[in-house]
Amino acid sequence: MGETEGAITLKIIIIGMVVIFLLSLSVIVFFIIYQRRLLAQQKKHQKIESDYQKELLKTSIISQEEERSRIAKELHDDVGAMLTTTKLYFGQINPELPPEELLEITSKTSIFLDDMIHRVRSISQDLRPVVLEKLGLVEAIQSLAQTVNDSGKIKVKFQNNTSKTIAQSKALNLYRIIQELITNTIKHAEASMIKIELKNEKDALVIQYEDNGKGMDHKTLSHKKGLGLKNIESRLSVLSGRMDFLPTKSGMKVKISSTQ
Repeated sequence: MGETEGAITLKIIIIGMVVIFLLSLSVIVFFIIYQRRLLAQQKKHQKIESDYQKELLKTSIISQEEERSRIAKELHDDVGAMLTTTKLYFGQINPELPPEELLEITSKTSIFLDDMIHRVRSISQDLRPVVLEKLGLVEAIQSLAQTVNDSGKIKVKFQNNTSKTIAQSKALNLYRIIQELITNTIKHAEASMIKIELKNEKDALVIQYEDNGKGMDHKTLSHKKGLGLKNIESRLSVLSGRMDFLPTKSGMKVKISSTQ
């Protein structure tokens, strides 16, 4: 009876190893496809002649390199470490072990597999949010706002007043712009409230973003643009869009326009 249980356990472990291999392979393939898309987008900008556009391109490349480094680090530190630990548990497998020890090793291996699947999903969603892919920009912004609200650090109010379909080709850049604005507010503005409105003005899609933080010195923005603001401008150049700072008594108020 013990040998039968050991054989079943070995089959389960072999299946687990195959699942890990396929999961790791899918992440690598997804990462390669993602990088090719970034490179294809980069090539579109190579003919840009103006100094301003060249600066935006440089910022885009820097941002891409940082993203690649971050993803590589997460794959190495998180997924790589889990694979190594799981391999150690596999090394302990022996059909002659008592059933209770085999069960304990199998249980620990299963926990590591679950953690690994969760981490891979997290990395994949970060590359391209699943909700954006499946449901569109409005739902993705709602999900992002809910995530920030759940953190308890700051309150985000989102209002959708759009009446036209938002092209999927523009959705990711618009989503990243809003993500960047929220990140800048959380890091630098010392705000307690963010308001985001999505609306249409003639043929343009408009994102109106404001917070109640300490505001920004608009006079020095042209000379002291951080990487976050440059990233936004780089994405807007792809969208043929623009960003305007609106007057406000306190905090920051931005209007982002993009043709639909």
